[in-house]
Amino acid sequence: MFDFDSTPLSLDEPAEHWDEPVKRNHLERRASAIQRLKLEHGERNIDAVIQNTRDLGPKGMSLVTYHNAMHRQARSAFVVGAYYPALVATCALGERILNHLILDLRDSFKSSPHYRKVYNKDSFDKWPRSVEMLTDWNVLLPEAAENFLILETLRHRSVHFNPETYATMREDALLALTLLGKIISRQFGYFGGQPWFIEDTPGAQFIKTEYENHPFVRIYLIPASGFVGVNYGMEFLGSGWVHLDYADYGDGSLSDEEFAKAERERDPAKVVTRAMIEAQDTKMKGT
Repeated sequence: MFDFDSTPLSLDEPAEHWDEPVKRNHLERRASAIQRLKLEHGERNIDAVIQNTRDLGPKGMSLVTYHNAMHRQARSAFVVGAYYPALVATCALGERILNHLILDLRDSFKSSPHYRKVYNKDSFDKWPRSVEMLTDWNVLLPEAAENFLILETLRHRSVHFNPETYATMREDALLALTLLGKIISRQFGYFGGQPWFIEDTPGAQFIKTEYENHPFVRIYLIPASGFVGVNYGMEFLGSGWVHLDYADYGDGSLSDEEFAKAERERDPAKVVTRAMIEAQDTKMKGT
């Protein structure tokens, strides 16, 4: 479900104080990353491609897939030096994400005073109004709302005629992509301390009970999530990772805090594996 690119992290030169084995491993990863960039973008302007990739930084993870391909395309345009296409595409994608949020969620807020303004429209191009609406619906996180409004200023400056754009295309494109990356990672990511996730569960994220019926969580996050208990396991298949778990944990329930504690302190021997499931199936067939 998610999309992540850590290539930029491999492109820095090794630090002088690193141990020789660490330097050697890093240089090998760097050479491999540069080779991938050459295969993808060609060798003609490889130094600029490397610098642009480094400046972009890693592409953040997102639980929502519809924007990932377009985000990747805008980043690729920047990497090869197509700065104006990257700038305009990034601004357009920001507007598309706002539209998706409103169109996907508006029917969950029919009692809102905003609803009568949006219930019969197919698209929205007034960013401040959209941001205000999604903020009032407790959908858009404050950091994402702030970055949307900054991105909107870049949209107006780049889409509408402005002679200064010629001199600031790379700078503006990089800022726009940085802002969009922050928006996506914060609003749709799962390692940024989002309020709908239970705290203190290192390496995994679980949805808080109080947020299970929140429209944003119900429509975007729950369909991309598994329903598991504290002893769930993970297995990688050809199509991706799948959850392995007990069919029944018995009666009773845990609070979010109790679940987090139980998940952190779980007995590794009780974590579900494929072998355990197959053994259970064999046992059931024999009874």
